[in-house]
Amino acid sequence: MFKRLWMAIRSFFGSFVRGMEDPERMLQQYMDDLRGKVPKFNQTVAEVMKTEILLKGQIERLEKKVTELDQNVIAAVKLGPEYEAEAKALISALETAREDLEDTKVQYETSKKASEQAKAAREDFIRTTNDKIQQAMRAITKSKQAAMQEQLGNLMTSFETGDDTDVLERMTEKIDERAARAQARAELATSGVDSRLKDIKKASAQIGVEEKLLEYKRQLGMTPEEPTGEKTMQPVTTSEAPETAATPPSMEPKQTT
Repeated sequence: MFKRLWMAIRSFFGSFVRGMEDPERMLQQYMDDLRGKVPKFNQTVAEVMKTEILLKGQIERLEKKVTELDQNVIAAVKLGPEYEAEAKALISALETAREDLEDTKVQYETSKKASEQAKAAREDFIRTTNDKIQQAMRAITKSKQAAMQEQLGNLMTSFETGDDTDVLERMTEKIDERAARAQARAELATSGVDSRLKDIKKASAQIGVEEKLLEYKRQLGMTPEEPTGEKTMQPVTTSEAPETAATPPSMEPKQTT
């Protein structure tokens, strides 16, 4: 029972941790960690190079000391037997300085090789770090592209399943139905009035034509004139009428003197 409970707890925390493992964030942290190692590595290389520089300075000082002691020994020997004790002491110091110089040179050569190895290791570390950072950056770019493709796929899937498209189609159908209903009501409301107006206009136009035809007949003398009638049109003249045509007799009575 305890084993099953422990397995359940481990699986729960395992799934929780996997859910927190965002690839892009983890790669960013990975690059930050790599960049953070560079200063520490540089510091280690600098310590190795510092030892080389110190030993080199020490060699220069010992070489100078050996030269001075050698000159002092020569001077003491030239002064004669009374300065033999001083000459022996100077010779002993000279030998010690020479031994120290040889030991220091050995240490310097070893330190110099260590510095060269440290600098080579640093260059290799920087190159490897840059390569890993570039790989991480490419992986991040690939992750972003994958996320964009997933979003595009989800969007296309939503179109196929009809999540948003179904809403658009249903709302469009409702709007079209509403517009058609309003148009039908407007046509029904104005159809009777429009029909009557058209009949009135047609009858009015027909009456006007009849009146004009009657007036033409009056002007041409084809209908008896009414005493009280007034002509509303100008007399009709024809260019084809003969010039010797007789004028109509006057209706006024002749006056007698």
